[in-house]
Formats: sequence, structure tokens, C-alpha cells
Amino acid sequence: MHPLTSRSQSEHPSLSLVLPAWNECEIITTAIQEADEALRGITDTYEIIVVDDGSIDGTAELVQRVAETNPAVKLVRHSPNQGYGAALRSGFAAASMDLVGFTDADCQFDLTELDRFMLLSQRYDVVCGYRIDRKDTPLRCFYSRVYNLMVRTLLGTEVRDVDCALKVFHRDVVKDLQITGSGFLVNSELLVQAKQQGRNLVEVGVSHRPRTAGESTVSIHHIPKVLASLARYWWNQVQFPASSAPLANDKTKQHKGARLGAIASLTGGWDYTLVLQISLLILAAIFMFTNLSYPLIDRDETRYAEIPREMLATGNWVLPQLNFHTYYDKPPLLYWLCAVSFQLFGVSEFAARLVPAVAALSTMAATMWFGTRNFGKRIGLLTGVVLMLSVGFAFTSRYLLLDGVLTLFVSLSLFSAYEAIKTRQLDLRWWTLSGAFVGIAFMTKGPLAIVLWLPPVMAMAWLSESFAKPRWRHYGIVAAVASTIILPWFISVSLYDASFVKEFLITHNVRRFAGEFHPKPIWYFIPVLLIAGHPWSFLTIPYLRFLFGRRQTFRDARPPLIGFLLLWCTWLFAFFSLSSCKLPTYLLPAAPALALMFAHYLDQLLHESSESTDHWFARFWSARSATATTCLAGFGFVIFVVLTQHNVSVGTYLWAMFWTSLLMSSLLLLSDRHQAKFAWITSSVVAFLFAVMVMHHMVPSYSRSRTLFGNSSPLNEQLAVSTVPAIATLEHEFSGVPFYLNRSNISNFANAEDARFGGFVRENPNCILIVEQKVSDEKIHKALPRGSELTMIGQRGQALIYRVHAPIAAHRIAQKKKVVQ
Repeated sequence: MHPLTSRSQSEHPSLSLVLPAWNECEIITTAIQEADEALRGITDTYEIIVVDDGSIDGTAELVQRVAETNPAVKLVRHSPNQGYGAALRSGFAAASMDLVGFTDADCQFDLTELDRFMLLSQRYDVVCGYRIDRKDTPLRCFYSRVYNLMVRTLLGTEVRDVDCALKVFHRDVVKDLQITGSGFLVNSELLVQAKQQGRNLVEVGVSHRPRTAGESTVSIHHIPKVLASLARYWWNQVQFPASSAPLANDKTKQHKGARLGAIASLTGGWDYTLVLQISLLILAAIFMFTNLSYPLIDRDETRYAEIPREMLATGNWVLPQLNFHTYYDKPPLLYWLCAVSFQLFGVSEFAARLVPAVAALSTMAATMWFGTRNFGKRIGLLTGVVLMLSVGFAFTSRYLLLDGVLTLFVSLSLFSAYEAIKTRQLDLRWWTLSGAFVGIAFMTKGPLAIVLWLPPVMAMAWLSESFAKPRWRHYGIVAAVASTIILPWFISVSLYDASFVKEFLITHNVRRFAGEFHPKPIWYFIPVLLIAGHPWSFLTIPYLRFLFGRRQTFRDARPPLIGFLLLWCTWLFAFFSLSSCKLPTYLLPAAPALALMFAHYLDQLLHESSESTDHWFARFWSARSATATTCLAGFGFVIFVVLTQHNVSVGTYLWAMFWTSLLMSSLLLLSDRHQAKFAWITSSVVAFLFAVMVMHHMVPSYSRSRTLFGNSSPLNEQLAVSTVPAIATLEHEFSGVPFYLNRSNISNFANAEDARFGGFVRENPNCILIVEQKVSDEKIHKALPRGSELTMIGQRGQALIYRVHAPIAAHRIAQKKKVVQ
């Protein structure tokens, strides 16, 4: 609230006082009289503009009578009632004096105090009153305090009593203010616009009187409407102002056009950004599709590869099975995709991992397309870079999980939903396509697809003034399209196993959310998000400043799409944080939204002029810190491998030398500010090298060191598997055992106390047990037939491999029992 250095106006400026009135016949005459007497003592030239807003009690007639005898009084009439905002709008339009003030027509203020407003107006653009000793009920005062706190927080008005109906503006200020609403946010709207235009504002305390006549238009029933209006105004005019985004984009496009035109002339007309996008996708494909044939990692990869193998073995593509028992956890889409891949390329690690790799590349291409379509080609390119180099996305792009396929279809469902609602007219083609993607996502991981889609879409449609407003019948279309995809399988699987739908929906969705599986604390995903988002998580603090900052340059660069992406990832983060069941990959469907947001921000800071300091921290320190951290992580990974593994390859030592030199260089560059323009390019290159090392060297090496029967396992030579009559897995799925042995008779027991386990050993006195390493020998011995010998023949990963020799007598007794039966 800094004063003006100068204000060219007369020593006694003229004043127009606007009095909005609605059904104020009991007090309007008194209000005009008080205003006239007060203004006569303050200034020589004034006018009192009464705006009758469709009164039906004779208010207008009373004002007209007064105006006939007092030339300072003017009447403006509305018919019918148009609201408080419209009344002020008409009053301001009719004002002709140097200063324009307004107050309510209920005589709650001593207008002689306007002399202080007139004095302060010589130094300030806007003078706001605040009620010193408010004469309202305690409850209404409480409501007002809460509301003012919300307005200050969301809109940044910086005034303590935003709705105090005594304010004075300079007339040139009023001309630049646009009152778009007609409800309770008028005062907030005026002050927000004044601040955004750089106008100076000051507050002054005023006396407040209790209301003695007339009827207040405010009640407790208005609170929901007021809060909704406040939320929408904040969203559209402060946070993501739709009107300012095209202007900013136009300027950016002009700047881009000049540069692209020069480059195109040198490259024979080629669109170099499109070429770079295609090149990036080719590079991503090489990263994702090469070196996929290392052994599957227990337990996720082995599980999700074994289920489709069993589909092929049994010919049953409807009922998912693991160890040839019904697997209730998830719908079958991932298994179907893997089974098709197995049919095309054979049952192998490559064929299994090809599914998440294709899903990741498709997600990357779709996200780049969406970014290009809505932000421009350059941001589309940056989106691909951000997404590909994010640690979490890079890891899951080559790892057999449900979440990668889910991310693809959840992203497509939200992308198409945005395309459907981004104009005032709902596009039913995009809307129907969105419903189809919801159905496909449901077939990947169940009702979660609906949970992740519905809230951000509904919230965006409700909040944004310029977007389409889907009705319930439109949501019914999405439900119908999705159901068309989902129901055939649901009906078919219920015919195979009547309990499947109940087990799937209740146990593996409702109970999972409640914490029956993988319970973690509510803050669990905060460090997960920071690690999975590396190196871009180093932009978090400056990006939050950009995202919620009130500077005009920040506002002009925040289009509504950023709001949609924010709703998307915030809802996903909140939902999974509220869920007791948590795994790191649950956040993967937020990766495309975060990539688009950070790419949009990177575009802002990378093309900032060298003289500007708006994004200096993000351009330099964030990038250099990310680079140094990546180098430190690479060095740490290599040292860990060297210290923990017995047979360290030459390649590992080469990586150690490489990361040592890079770490030293990155630390030296922390003080070099001359190369800030290339800081994020350097960080991106280092992040890519880190991803290559981890995913193409470290992870395969780890997998080979722990696989039970993969190609690199010494157990293949130690154990003549083909001659072993029977194998059982105990207290762990060990799905890789039947997968690699291509056997359909591997027995699995959840625990040693299972009565079937003892029977298995009796029937197979010379068998192999593969046991979770946490299970003690004593526990196994108790479950074996008396006299059995247990010999460890190997240890691999988290498995202990035993050969069991049960007494022959026990075996013969079991055989006799079979004959008798």
C-alpha cells in the first residue's frame, strides 16, 4: 500500500457517490439527506447517484421526488432486479466527477468521515474503509472474518475488510475496472483488478452503525453460493486467467515465428521442432526396446509373465490364474497383451517386457502430441524430454507392471476429456472416446480408472467459466461406453467363477484401500514423488512460486490447461495418500501431467532474456543441483555394487571412473554462472546417462544375480531339473519357477502349516522345495513327515532351495492308500 508520488487533481476534487438501493423505501430518503449534508461540508462539487435495482416498494418514486428538488441527486433505474454488481456498474457509468465512491443505502456509515477519504485520495488510487467496531451479530462477524481471510489468501487483496461498503476510487481507475459479476464478489473483484493494474491502495477505519431500517440481502443460505463464486473467481481470474493466456501465447508465437523462420530458411523448410520430436521418440524406443532379455525380477515381473503363460497353456483367456489357481487381484488386459506378445515372439523375457515398453513409448508420444496441440511444438518436445528422463517413468518403461499400461489409458482418457470440454460446446466425439479409454483402463486395474478420471474432469468443468458443462446425461454416455467394454468380460468371468467379481471388487479394491495390503503412512508419497521426479523435482520450489505467484508476468503465463493438469496430479496424489495401501508405482499416472507442467515451465525459463532474474534460481541453481545430485547418485550406485558383489565386471569399474569424473566436474560448475543457458541441457544429458547405466547395466546385473532358473542361473547346471519328479514353492509365489521351467505341475503352498504340504512330500519323497529365505529350517522340519532329510542345495535371491528325502515307508504307505482308494 505505497502512496503515489504525485496525483494531478484539484485541491478540492469533486465526488460522485453511488448508492445502490433495493426495496429501501423506509430509509432511502434519510440516506440521501445524510449523504447530501456530509458531501456539502466536504467538497463544493458532488453528485449522489441512486441506482434503484428493480425495487417494488416505491423506492424509485421517493428518489425521483427528492431529485426534483435537489439537482445533486440522480436516479438510475433497473427493471427488473439485476444484482449488486450491476447496480455499481450502472452507477460508475453515470458518474462524472473526479472521484467515485459508493456505499450502501442503509445508513450504516457516518458519511462525514469521507473527508479522510478525500484527503487520502490525493496520494492513493483507491481508498477502502474498514469497520472499526462492527455492529453486527457475533455470528455474522465470525463469517466475515473467515471470508476476509479466504479472500486475502486466495485473491491477495491485502485488505482486512473487503466488503466494507465505503470505498473511493479515482474516476480514471474506475474506467479500467470491469465488474463482471452481479453477486457478493463485487468488492473483491474491484480490489483484485485494481491491484493487478498496479493501483495504489490504502485502508482507513470508519465508524459502523447498526442497521435500523430496510432489509439485509445477506443470509446464511448464501454461504455455499459465495464460496462457490469465490472459488471460480480465484480459478479463472487470479490463478489461471483464460483471457491473459492467449495474449501471452500470441507474443510467444511471434517470437517463435521469427526464430523458426530463420532456421527453416537454413534447413530447406524443415520443421526442426517436429524433426527433434521424432528423433526423441526414436531415441526413447532404442532405450526402451533394447536389452530386454535379462531374467524376470521376482515378484512382479515373474507374476505378470506367468499368468499370461498359463492363459496360453490352459487356453482360458477369461479367468486369470497364477499357479493354476484363480488370481482375483486384477482384470485381464495386461495378461491379454502379454499373451499376444508371447504368441507373436515366443514366451520370453523380451516378449513380456515389450508390453510395458510399448505402453511407455505410447504414453510418451500421446503426451507429446497433447502438449504440442495445446501448448505448441516446442513445449511438446520438452514434454517428451521431461517424461523420458524422469526416474520413475524411465524405470517403469522397461519393467513389467500394470501401472505402465494403466498410465497410458488413464492419460488418454483425461487428454480426450479435456479436448471434449475445453470449449463452451461439449465435443461428443472426444467425450465418447474418453469413455472408451476409461473402459480400457478399467480392464487394466479396475474401478481405479473411474476414480482417477471423474473428479478432475468434473472439477475442471465446474470451475472454469469458458469450458463446457457436461450434464448428468453426458456422464451417462461415458458410463455406457465404458460398460460396453467392461461387462462382457465381467459376465464371462462370473460364469467361470461366481465369486470372482466379489473378491475382485471388495477384497482387492475396497479392502486394499483400507490397508489390508501394503499399509504405509500418509506422507509416504512425498519422498516417492521427489525421487521419481528427479531431476525435475529440483524445480519444485521455483515452480510453486510460478504456479501460485500473483505477479502479472506469472499470471499471463498460466493458461487453464495448467489448472487441469494441477487438478489431475493433485487429486491422484491426494487419493493415494488417503489410501492406506501404498506402493511407489501408484503415482505413475500423474507422470504425464507433471511432465506437461514442468515442460511448460521450462519453456518459460529457458527462453527468458539473459537480463531477467525472474527464473534465475530455476535456470541455474536448480539445474546445477540436479546435475550434481545425479552424478552423486551414479557414483553411489557404482560404489554400492562394487562393495556388495563378488564378481564385479569391467564395465562397472568403467562406470565408476566415469561418474567420479562427472561428479567432480559438476561440483566445479556450481560456481560457473556463465553457462547458465546450457545448465538444463547438461542436466538432461547426465540424467539420460544415469538412466542408461541403471536400466541397461545395473538392473540386468541385479536380475542375473538373483534369478532362480533364468539363463544366467548356476542352478540350471547344479540341478538336473528335468529329472526332478516334483517341485514345490513355499511361503512365496516364485512365479518364475513355472515360467522358466515351462511346467504346469509346480505346487505352491502359502505356508508350511498347510496340510496339503505334508501330503505333497509324502507323495513325492524325493522332491525339491523352493522356500522364502525368512522361513527357518525348524519350521519346515515340523511340517515334513517324520524321518525326512532336508538338504540345502543352493541359495539364490530371496530363495532357499532344498532337496527333500522322505522315508520310503511313508512313500509306500501313501502309494497303498492310493491303490485302496
